[in-house]
Amino acid sequence: MRTLRGVRYTFSNPRKYLLNAAALVFAALAGCATESVDYSATRSSWQGAGYETVIAQWGAPASSTVFADGRYVYTWFSQTAAGGAWYPSFGIFGGSHGVGVGTGVALGQGGSDFVRCERTLYFKEGRVVEQTWFGNPRYCSSFQRNN
Repeated sequence: MRTLRGVRYTFSNPRKYLLNAAALVFAALAGCATESVDYSATRSSWQGAGYETVIAQWGAPASSTVFADGRYVYTWFSQTAAGGAWYPSFGIFGGSHGVGVGTGVALGQGGSDFVRCERTLYFKEGRVVEQTWFGNPRYCSSFQRNN
């Protein structure tokens, strides 16, 4: 048994330490997992909405078609950067007067990661009767209907 700054420690059971370390790693990874976001309330808010209401909030659709049964189908695409991030910076520079050290923090977008939400709404007699949504659930949930 050894003492470090008055604290006794022993390595008599290395398996115990490995298991504890593995548990910490798994706990950290679980904390990084993407949480499930239910955006069914967002989708439901558009059911029965009029075409003019959708256009007023989302603008012109990216594509459209008309089915033989008389349904009009419009699709909207939206995409954004996946959030900002803080970037610490550290620099060492030199010149005729010696060497210096500088630090700073930059605020910027988190690389080139983008999130996307594609919404296809089916209209019958000018009202939403069916819809399909694809994309990042958290981002898609931001398209809630304004009342």
